[in-house]
Amino acid sequence: MNEESLKALESRLEIRFKDRSILLQALTHRSAAADGGLSSNERLEFLGDAVVGLVIGEYLYEKYPGYSEGNLAKSKSYIVSETTLAEAAQSLGLDQFVRISAGEDSSGGRKRRSILADAFEALIAAVYLDSGIRSARRVIRKALKDSIKASATDEHRRDFKSALQERTQAKSRLTPIYNILREEGQDHDKTFVAQAVLDGAVLGEGSGKSKKEAEQAAARDALERT
Repeated sequence: MNEESLKALESRLEIRFKDRSILLQALTHRSAAADGGLSSNERLEFLGDAVVGLVIGEYLYEKYPGYSEGNLAKSKSYIVSETTLAEAAQSLGLDQFVRISAGEDSSGGRKRRSILADAFEALIAAVYLDSGIRSARRVIRKALKDSIKASATDEHRRDFKSALQERTQAKSRLTPIYNILREEGQDHDKTFVAQAVLDGAVLGEGSGKSKKEAEQAAARDALERT
């Protein structure tokens, strides 16, 4: 990644890194690390997950004093879901900056939600380590502002599978089925990839940390496409 690209990303983040090596690591997927002898972003992803969770939990706790623990948990789960974090990554253009292997790139890795969500979390960790919690908080709240707003509505409580079923039955009286295509990651941190299929045609694809979350993401993708 050249100097111009790094400056472009820093401009989007409104941050100038003191240590750009940590930014490069945050953008390095394990496939690129394996090919080039680099350090992957997996450890940063672990830290970034905690920082994002802290910032969003803090925001919801302060913003909604009347919410029960259950409502807070549902809102947080929606905001920090893989689908939402991947969308935030795309809004920052991380799909252009993430470093992946040629094979991963040719198979559509730059658009894969698991890779984008992981890159977002790793990036947040890099901001936190380089500039502190205030800068990380600002980047998180700005990048996730739309999902934060949506958490105040009923959108995060939507059952996308039910909504898709209602739509397909209204059109064709058929019900979608869901296939788990693959499992990615290590046993303690798996990501599941699912497809929503109707009469042999793929309607949508999504991923999540559980099979249920992956199916919901696939249904959501299908609804957005139709």
